[in-house]
Amino acid sequence: MTDESGGIVALVAHARHVPAAERRRFFDCLVERAEAGGLLLETCHRIELYLPDGGDRSGFRSMLPPGGAMLVGKDAARHVIAVGVGLDSVVVSEDQVLHQLRTSLAAAQRQGGLDPILERLFTLALRAGRRARSWRQGPARSLADVALAAIERRVGRVHGRRLLVVGAGEMALLAARAATGAGAAVSVASRTADHATALAQRAGAETLPFDPGPAAADIAGAIVALRGPWVIEQATIDVLANGRSVVVDLSVPAAAPPQLTERLDGRFVSADALAMSEGDGRAAQARDTRLLELVDATQAEFANWLAGRRHRAVAAALAERAEAQRQAELDELWRRLPELEPEVREAIEGMSRHLAARLLREPLERLGRDADGRADQAVRELFAL
Repeated sequence: MTDESGGIVALVAHARHVPAAERRRFFDCLVERAEAGGLLLETCHRIELYLPDGGDRSGFRSMLPPGGAMLVGKDAARHVIAVGVGLDSVVVSEDQVLHQLRTSLAAAQRQGGLDPILERLFTLALRAGRRARSWRQGPARSLADVALAAIERRVGRVHGRRLLVVGAGEMALLAARAATGAGAAVSVASRTADHATALAQRAGAETLPFDPGPAAADIAGAIVALRGPWVIEQATIDVLANGRSVVVDLSVPAAAPPQLTERLDGRFVSADALAMSEGDGRAAQARDTRLLELVDATQAEFANWLAGRRHRAVAAALAERAEAQRQAELDELWRRLPELEPEVREAIEGMSRHLAARLLREPLERLGRDADGRADQAVRELFAL
């Protein structure tokens, strides 16, 4: 599959190269300029837009933030599959990115008009992702496990120590379970007390107020997973800043107040920092041959489907051209010989259809066997398609 034959353009902004604020501006720009047939993928570490390749890419490139990338054709296709398999994640084969990929595809399908090439590619990427996760041995790891490891590298083992999880969503639940699994005493805080209580019951944890105040004094670390700011008073900021607590903020944009993050200095870890220095996804790309082989096989399957689709389109165009010319010749014959009997007309009609089919048989068979695109190109040129 050549770059040109891929039919896809991907605009990619990842936390490794594009800061969170720039990614947010990029996302807002994409939402404003959303085009029919495309698919938008948003995760805590990436903003990506996939579009059919219309040929003129200058407008696409101008939309990219500094550090963003434009992938075309086979490179874009391979990237989608690697994302689905989990090779481009902070945690290899994490479940969250597969869910986000599935959600983005469903949203694009509901909006209608999703380009069929993109739909096929994302369907294959999801299938490859499910297969990759079926090979996994042991419990699934998530970004929450990476956050916990970041805390332990800075404060030591958390077994028997107090950890705070701020949030009540899926990532907060993963963080609470990872911390309790490590033997920590976990407290959960949320804007809504009922949500905190529900999550704490599921994770075997306790609860604290959203603004814990003096209770933050004995916290060894906090994992923040919120949509929106973590609103805390100056007293809580002082307690956390003056102690030894490590705060890992998985929220994008960061939820922890700047007054706190600036004072924590090396004891604050953002989601972007995890992507750049804590994750193992990039190393896995070089060592996990089984996943790489899965990406290769899925990309080859997509290339074969794409080639077959192109060949089918050329074959249909050739058949349509031949039928149009046959009908034109018959119409001219009926005009010149209006006295022909119906049975004669029927015989001529059948003979012309049979002749056209025989003439098309060899070109169509060659298109069906075309592996390198040469027959496709020859048919296009010979018949001006």
